[in-house]
Amino acid sequence: MRRTPLNLRFCADVFTIRRLALGLWTVVFLLGACSSGLKSSVAIRHYALEYASPAFKDSGPVSESIRVEPLSIVRSFSNAPMVYRSRPCVYSDDFYNRWKVKPSVMISDLLRRDMKSAGLFGGVYSGGDAESGDYTLGGVIEEFYEQEGEDGSRAVLALNVTLLNTNRRNAGGRLVFQRDYRSVQFMEKSDAESMARAMSKAMETLSKEIILDTYMAIRQKGDAGKGAPSPHALSTR
Repeated sequence: MRRTPLNLRFCADVFTIRRLALGLWTVVFLLGACSSGLKSSVAIRHYALEYASPAFKDSGPVSESIRVEPLSIVRSFSNAPMVYRSRPCVYSDDFYNRWKVKPSVMISDLLRRDMKSAGLFGGVYSGGDAESGDYTLGGVIEEFYEQEGEDGSRAVLALNVTLLNTNRRNAGGRLVFQRDYRSVQFMEKSDAESMARAMSKAMETLSKEIILDTYMAIRQKGDAGKGAPSPHALSTR
């Protein structure tokens, strides 16, 4: 039986190893090139809600203070990527267009800012402040997405807000009202910037309505209708 000389077998093994190494290096290089190309060609953009705080020139302030608790949010809309709804039961995340901060934080900050700017309350405190406030405002964000349709896209924002009178000893009697607020705003284009602008308008509308309802409830010493809809009708279903 013929046998391959040792030196020839050694050369063949070295050649095979080199081929494998070259092939592996090529794969790594191509993956790195694809990855770097993707990063350079597709940029992730971040957006935030922006609008001027609502003004209330013809209303005198009340002496009571209010504590604005951070709003919670349903899990479907809790993450940073923008969410759009293409048809019933079908939702998708836009990975490349994201909110700068989580929606619950952004909306909570804006509502607290607007209540301070309104000048209608004796004091406005956040959940982290030592002051408890005479009233507490909290709630949950139930809808926060782009609704796609044949006639264009719309920004949809819905909140459920609860106002409590913390001065009342009976826990069951602290509830002043719990109301639903919803605003649907038409988008100029079906893109992320138009979504941010339309959602800003939706938040501006709801913030003004929530502040007015809270102010009137406190003026009535916490006797507002608990389950009644907002009397101002600024938001629409």
